[in-house]
Amino acid sequence: MNRSLIEAYVAGPAKLRAAVAGLSPEDVRARPGPGAWSILEVVVHLADSDAISVDRMKRMLIEENPSLLYADETAYVVRLHTHDQDLEDALTLLEVGRRQWARVLRLLPDAAFARTGQHNRSGTVTVGEYVASYIDHIDDHLKFIIGKRTNLGKPLSNDHT
Repeated sequence: MNRSLIEAYVAGPAKLRAAVAGLSPEDVRARPGPGAWSILEVVVHLADSDAISVDRMKRMLIEENPSLLYADETAYVVRLHTHDQDLEDALTLLEVGRRQWARVLRLLPDAAFARTGQHNRSGTVTVGEYVASYIDHIDDHLKFIIGKRTNLGKPLSNDHT
């Protein structure tokens, strides 16, 4: 794995924080599209998903080819009172979680990034693939947040994208 990906992994939450800057509590709970979720639901989803991904990577590092189960992201959003959660707390969890996990990633030998797990839907996955996919995960959701901001009449300026 290209180790520069670790720094891109750590940088993701700052891009997310910049994308939601200046929005009111009403703005982050609105559902203007694209997609069905509000901005708050997207951010909480990213924090929840990151916690799950770090647990999976830890298990791949300490167990031999562990089973990794699918987490139903829609059920998390629908059943876990997402709109009663706090945007700042979700952003902070994401930032601190990635910063802390990156400390471990930086210390791993190269071979550790090839360690595997068996995801019940995706098949064989590696620690390195997880790091890369979770960089993409934030970037993919940023597109929705930027679209939602535009639909709210609060587009991001080009220096934030």
